[in-house]
Amino acid sequence: MRVATAVAASLLLGTACAPDPPTAVVGIVVDSCDPGQEVGSGMVVAPGLALTSAHVVAGADEIVVLHGERETVATITGFDPEMDLAYLTFDAVPTRPIAVASDHVEAGDTGTAYVVREGAIVTIPVRVRRRINIRTEDIYIEGETLRPGFDLDAEIGPGDSGGAVVVDGRLAGVLWARSNRFERRAYAIDAVRAADRIAEQRRTGRLGDDVDVARCH
Repeated sequence: MRVATAVAASLLLGTACAPDPPTAVVGIVVDSCDPGQEVGSGMVVAPGLALTSAHVVAGADEIVVLHGERETVATITGFDPEMDLAYLTFDAVPTRPIAVASDHVEAGDTGTAYVVREGAIVTIPVRVRRRINIRTEDIYIEGETLRPGFDLDAEIGPGDSGGAVVVDGRLAGVLWARSNRFERRAYAIDAVRAADRIAEQRRTGRLGDDVDVARCH
């Protein structure tokens, strides 16, 4: 994937006045069954393991994780189309994984979301408005689901899915969507309360017979 190589070579901090991003931030470039490439972001939560959005990697022919100046082909080892969360396993470079926790997050807390845009790590200020249960559909738009998450004041854009929302130094949420009704509003999926299925998949080493990661969303 030659485009990914060019992006990886330029992966840097996108906002000079922002705090330094965690070294665990990764970009994701996907060759899928849809025309062209899909992009997203993620965060390393254990050696060689990144958390991102399921809809970013669904139907992927190839997934490349961009970590610093390195690009590595990744494998899906956790995938939940209802909660829209996924784990990617890849050959990691040494880095400090970020801890995952959400119990400490309360309304009014501030934090930072980390995304990769056009090869640059961009920091997005966020403010937690409230905890919510997001009534929506699975990534295939076939059935209703209820996702534990957060209502945020945050300005996100296309391609930011999978970015980590960090509060008090811990990954609390995964960026899912921006509001269609309100400016500078976004939603994140709770990285703990919504992660039961992907955690079980990682523990057992099996995605389950009902999971088809090759299916386009």
